[in-house]
Amino acid sequence: MIIIPIMYVCMCNAITEREVRECARSGCCSLDALCTELGVGSGCGRCRPMAKEILDETRAEPLALAA
Repeated sequence: MIIIPIMYVCMCNAITEREVRECARSGCCSLDALCTELGVGSGCGRCRPMAKEILDETRAEPLALAA
């Protein structure tokens, strides 16, 4: 059994890295869109730089890897 750790990006709204990546792969293309879709960054805002980094990294993935 492989256990994949969960990394929380936004503690205020319990948003995980996986959720941010899934949203990016579904077409989300900005930090404001992530905030609208998931609520990331709408609390204290400390997660915004990490969420943006994950968003940019995921959007830069080749399509074959993103599927």
